[in-house]
Amino acid sequence: MADLNEVKNMIRKGTVQSVNAGTMKARVKFGDKGGIVSGELHILTRHRAVVPTEKEKEGDKTKTAEGHFHEAYITEWVPQVGDMVLCLMIPDGDGEGYIVGKVM
Repeated sequence: MADLNEVKNMIRKGTVQSVNAGTMKARVKFGDKGGIVSGELHILTRHRAVVPTEKEKEGDKTKTAEGHFHEAYITEWVPQVGDMVLCLMIPDGDGEGYIVGKVM
């Protein structure tokens, strides 16, 4: 059973330190926890439509995307080093957790 301290630490925000897009995992630094860096956290995936520019032509091509009337590429969201992200940590004491999304 999780103690009160672990429950308080379930939702955290921090800064991405490294990303492995191949495994969809990243390490996050938590400034409010003395600057500790997490182990590899799972990145929750969700598709996003990307307007086809030379820089972002990757992913699966579709004829239209919701709200768009031109061709677009569908890719997975992957945080970048330096992004502020929201994390959901599993309160079992082993540091397992998930990156939910970017904090704007």
